[in-house]
Amino acid sequence: MGVVRNMKKLLYWIQNARAYALPQSVLPALVAVFMAADNENFSIGLSIVAVLGVMLAHLSVNLFDDYFDFQFHSEEMRQQTAAEGQRARIAKSPYLTSGEVTPRQLFLVASLFALVAILLGCIIFVKRGLIPLYIAVSAGFLGFFYSGKPIRFCYRGLGELVTGLIFGPLLMAGVHYAACGTLTTGIWVVSVAVGLWVVNILFTHSVMEVSTDKKVGKKTLAEVLKTKPLQLAASAIFNFTPYIILLIALIFGHLHLVFAAIFLVLPRSIALFYLLWQFCYHPEREFKRKWWYGPIEHWDAISENHLEWFAIRWFLARNILQLASLCFIICSLL
Repeated sequence: MGVVRNMKKLLYWIQNARAYALPQSVLPALVAVFMAADNENFSIGLSIVAVLGVMLAHLSVNLFDDYFDFQFHSEEMRQQTAAEGQRARIAKSPYLTSGEVTPRQLFLVASLFALVAILLGCIIFVKRGLIPLYIAVSAGFLGFFYSGKPIRFCYRGLGELVTGLIFGPLLMAGVHYAACGTLTTGIWVVSVAVGLWVVNILFTHSVMEVSTDKKVGKKTLAEVLKTKPLQLAASAIFNFTPYIILLIALIFGHLHLVFAAIFLVLPRSIALFYLLWQFCYHPEREFKRKWWYGPIEHWDAISENHLEWFAIRWFLARNILQLASLCFIICSLL
């Protein structure tokens, strides 16, 4: 009974830590592993340790983000904004705002996840040396101060870029080095592309909720850019620059030609950019969900709560990253 109870507690906290977002870190980590697999120093054991460490670190950062947001009362202000009739998603951390969990409990669990991730990182440090340690420390610093005082990157217009740096170059370089003990031009190129698509997810989110984020005190990149033309220009950069980078890498031989399959993802990027343009200039227009946009979980509940306007764009941005990552994995196997 004790084991079952502890497992339920663990699953409860994993759910609170927004486990649904784990593919945004796990898939880039797996890309790094598969791109390292043909190296003679490849270690499946260290690869598994690295991916598990990434997962725990991601969950920890999400919980710390809820903790710091709650300290800043942003959830309360978000509820108020929605009550005033402005478009806003609410109940980011209902387990906390309902009183079901205390801030102290949340901080302790977030710290526990971080501690286990650190212990896994120590295994890699012993086997691979200082380089993955430097990468992990940099990523940990950026992740903790994403919303933690005194820096609070997400309140200074830097949250999206910091997240892209963590989940792209830092994460993928660290996992790749843990897996095989070296770094290549190819992994740097792919990690930058992935990082930009990660930024694209958060930026798409911030464009749609710029008024809400501004009211709760978050200064997102969308708020920094202010005007719709600049926001759309940034969206174009985050959507399409990865393809340009990858094309250059293909031309100069830094990636095998099989990686040209990534251009199969391009129609989704075009669709997302168009939908964001539509949101900026014609938000009243109705649009239909297309099957090739990819999966959108809990669509019935989304429709019932009239959140289609948000969900279809956010999930499409997420699906671009996921499809691109799967494409990179498959290409690495060929």
